[in-house]
Amino acid sequence: MTEYQTISEIMQAAVSPVFLLAGVGALLNVLSGRLGRIIDRLRFLQRYIDITEGEDKAVMLMNRKQSIFRMRLMYISIFFCTLAGLMVCMVVAALFIGGINQFSLNTFISVLFVACMICLIISFILLSFEIFLATKTTRRNLIKTETIVSKYKLQ
Repeated sequence: MTEYQTISEIMQAAVSPVFLLAGVGALLNVLSGRLGRIIDRLRFLQRYIDITEGEDKAVMLMNRKQSIFRMRLMYISIFFCTLAGLMVCMVVAALFIGGINQFSLNTFISVLFVACMICLIISFILLSFEIFLATKTTRRNLIKTETIVSKYKLQ
């Protein structure tokens, strides 16, 4: 009966990290969605880069360069968010391994949890920076880009 109580206690301790894992999954969903939109924008721009000339082409190339930078920010943010999720899974595994084998992994679990939080902080900072760049570049370049697109409208 003691073994079942121990497993029950371990499962109770593992509930909090599992909720954190759900939050990490939601953040990954947001990051993936933003990355997909950036890639769609790059594909759209590429069609017009091939047919524009002169100053119009320079504007389109600048937009592509900014989109590629934003895409890289999202890649790095996704990496850190995924790493945080992996660390949460390792925390849950360490809770079970330590509880079943009756030895303390408190230091290991604490280090993993702090590292997880650092990764999430980095991921959120990169997301915030990407959102800032997206709104800044959209305000500045949207009218120029759309004017160029309407001039070279593809059939």
